[in-house]
Amino acid sequence: MKNYISGIDIGTTGVKVIIFDMEGATVGSAYREYPCTFPQSGWVEQDGEMTWQQTCEATREAIAKAGVDPAEIRAIGLSTQRCTFTPVDEAGVPLRSAISWQDSRSFEECEVIGRLVGAERYYEITGLPVGTTWSVSKIMWIKKHQPEIYEKTYKFAMDQERILNKLGAEGYFEDWSNGSLQGLMDIKAFEWSDELIDALELDKSKLPDLVPSGKVVGKISRESSALTGFAEGTLLVSGGGDQQCAGIGAGAVKKGTIEVTIGTAGVTLAYMDEPIYDGSMRLPCSAHTVAGKWETEGLQNAAGSSLKWYRNEFAVPEIEKAKALGIDPYNLINEQVEAIAPGSDGLICIPYFASSAAPNWDPFARGTFIGLTLGHSRQAMARAIMEGVTYETREIIDQMITNGVEVNAIVLSGGAAKSDVWNHIQADIYGKTCSILAVEEATALGAAVLAALGAELYANVSEAVAHMVKIVAVCEPDMQRHALYNEYFEIYKDAYQALRKADVYERLVKLALK
Repeated sequence: MKNYISGIDIGTTGVKVIIFDMEGATVGSAYREYPCTFPQSGWVEQDGEMTWQQTCEATREAIAKAGVDPAEIRAIGLSTQRCTFTPVDEAGVPLRSAISWQDSRSFEECEVIGRLVGAERYYEITGLPVGTTWSVSKIMWIKKHQPEIYEKTYKFAMDQERILNKLGAEGYFEDWSNGSLQGLMDIKAFEWSDELIDALELDKSKLPDLVPSGKVVGKISRESSALTGFAEGTLLVSGGGDQQCAGIGAGAVKKGTIEVTIGTAGVTLAYMDEPIYDGSMRLPCSAHTVAGKWETEGLQNAAGSSLKWYRNEFAVPEIEKAKALGIDPYNLINEQVEAIAPGSDGLICIPYFASSAAPNWDPFARGTFIGLTLGHSRQAMARAIMEGVTYETREIIDQMITNGVEVNAIVLSGGAAKSDVWNHIQADIYGKTCSILAVEEATALGAAVLAALGAELYANVSEAVAHMVKIVAVCEPDMQRHALYNEYFEIYKDAYQALRKADVYERLVKLALK
């Protein structure tokens, strides 16, 4: 009997289920897309039950495509979008739509955290700057604006523990990597902080149980077996936040290697043996999925989703042509972008389409084009978006280096890694060699590595990574282009700071909410 592992990546805009063999090769996969909703400016929500239904559909298809006996799938690990949570009652029934990590409604609650706890003390405990991304401010928002839901809530459950529970885990088990981004966890102790919970007057019993990644937390139940196609009794292993899983799936499990994921969101992640704090409190220090270790990262709220916005709103001809040809419209967009010169003919995109996370932590920031003229084409806008997202990533990498983090090798993952032109834009803007993974879905592969670890198929994470994570291509930087991009990068940073200092974004957001 052969051994297989399943990694399930439940993201912001879709779920990918992959069945891997023990060398990290894909033997079957399936994907289902689902939407977010936007009830008001700055609000982002999702139907949690829809996420579960689409997960079930994708698992059945992936198993069928793999053509393996479900009993040969030894364990299942989950990579999940972080900070998105659903209040559920004791029966697991959602009490309202999930509030997304992209949602920025809770800026007033962030002010309360700053007043009651203080930004420096908050960062010292959690490793996080005060911001709307983390779940805590939105839990506080529910308590204030929807008190009846807060009172009825049994658990504020992220997708990790909510889906594990539906699959058969008896309880709500949140791994440390996800827990560290709730905004309530003591990053050194890997425990909920009583100091913060008391100061913010929250109910600790409504939080999930914290566990390390790679721990068996249950087995597939008879009911979920019928819904998913997994064999009853298959091991359920605590996985991690999607980006920490991507860190494992990209091999960022040692000093000097950083992983850049550009999916719906963007995350740049570096492994750390010990917690390294950012003196400016711009970059978080969070829990890695390598249990008992840490990572520092920079979150970009709208990375790949910025280009998806372009596709949906501006690339209708490409969508129609791609449908007729039976190809992905992004293939056509990539060809067009490659024909545009570096710098997009003087067009710069500030890609804060869902506000700014790292390194600026500005809940009011919005997407902006600088230098747009009558001579610019749609295609130049597409390249400017790719470059703008990469400028944002470079600002994060530069801050990591300032903090003393080693950056010797960069590994690219996420949907953007499918784009050869975007890979080269990244190498040119960073001025460093970028490696491309054999398995683009590093999040799902990282979850599978953790599942294999939980099933004791490998002795440790390093052994599993050595067997399952492989590099297939390398992009070398063009240093002439790098020098040109350095000049654009300085203008990019100055443009954002000028708008922020003039309170342009804040005034605009508050006006739109009147």
